[in-house]
Amino acid sequence: MKTMIIAVDAMGGDHAPQAVVEGALLAEAAAPVNLILTGDEYRLRDLLGPAARLSTIQIAHAAETVGMEEAGPVVLRTKKKSSLSVAMRLLGEGKADALVSAGNSAAVVATGKHYLGLLPGLRRPAIAIPLPTLDGQVLLLDGGAHDQVTSIHLAQCAILADAFLKATTGISQPRLGLLNIGTEPAKGPPLVQGAFALLERLPLCFVGNVEPHQLLKGDLDAVICDGFVGNVLVKTLEGLFEFYSQCEHDSTAAAATDHPGLARWRHLAARYHYERVGGAPLLGVRRPVVMMHGRSRARAVANAIALAQELVAKRVYPNIAAREEENNLLYESKRLYTGWMLGRLKDRWGLGAKTNQA
Repeated sequence: MKTMIIAVDAMGGDHAPQAVVEGALLAEAAAPVNLILTGDEYRLRDLLGPAARLSTIQIAHAAETVGMEEAGPVVLRTKKKSSLSVAMRLLGEGKADALVSAGNSAAVVATGKHYLGLLPGLRRPAIAIPLPTLDGQVLLLDGGAHDQVTSIHLAQCAILADAFLKATTGISQPRLGLLNIGTEPAKGPPLVQGAFALLERLPLCFVGNVEPHQLLKGDLDAVICDGFVGNVLVKTLEGLFEFYSQCEHDSTAAAATDHPGLARWRHLAARYHYERVGGAPLLGVRRPVVMMHGRSRARAVANAIALAQELVAKRVYPNIAAREEENNLLYESKRLYTGWMLGRLKDRWGLGAKTNQA
């Protein structure tokens, strides 16, 4: 069996390239994998040091790096020699089977769309992040790929979540909820109301609007929201997990939180810590991309590489593409969205009333 090849953006992230190199070595020791680190060749060889003699890690030189504050489209136009762009081209050209990056999220999304392409009919990709529940996990989309969306983007996030869960968990009818401030269809801003209307018409197991306090109860398989809300939610939970972790080291606080029910919470916090999870898949692009937390260190990098290997081994992305080719839900969502928008315009301009009077 051919050993898979993972391209790793070695210059992306707050602690790159050292943490990325250390994580790559950990991943290589844990399972058979060929890694290509993209970045400054001289720095990377220096960091590999004597380990390079016993390692199969390859290096693809990239003369440029992408800053965390740079806009994705600008990176795409002006930094074609960056470590991220080089890694994406390797993946897009079939010279790698998956990509891992802790770099600028907007740049990962922009270069992924450009070099890999999107599923037919899809407007935008989305980041899928697992969150803990009382009896398992719930998938959150979008975790931060796009902070400004319309109703069609939310509806297509639900389609991606449905396909991903069917490909990875075997759940025949994933339960999908739309994050909102209330359960009534008329709640929330117009874009969420529009998404509700679209999801009701698609052949998905849509359970309706859900409020934030319902997310972790275990009644859902996926929750849909825009990237801004999703990213804030994930980072809020992250901070809460870290708060309880710090309480463990503070005798006064530990005594105050010494309750049997919190033991399970602490277990969940450890299990879903970003370093243990590793990263989150970018869904909707044609090849596997795993996005890491910007502050990822070696352990997180190693786990992200392991996740990328799993996505490749289980053929998750080809299975998602095959399901969509069979069901055409992305195109159907666009058709429904066009009809819904025309209906809103008719109502706004009173076209239906004029026609009836005539």
